[in-house]
Amino acid sequence: MFLLFMLFGLVFLISGGIGLFYTNANLAAWSTLWVFGNLTFGTFALFGVLILFFLAFFNAEIDR
Repeated sequence: MFLLFMLFGLVFLISGGIGLFYTNANLAAWSTLWVFGNLTFGTFALFGVLILFFLAFFNAEIDR
């Protein structure tokens, strides 16, 4: 279970980071697509960071 959650966290973090880079590199600032892209991919990256954070600090409860 720990490895599955770690995989999900890494997938969210990597896909969110790539999406944020692509959005900010190729779209005009404050356009509608730029705002929605930052919200969407920022949420993916945040979920990935939070999953990995909680796995790092609370992994003793998950492994039981």
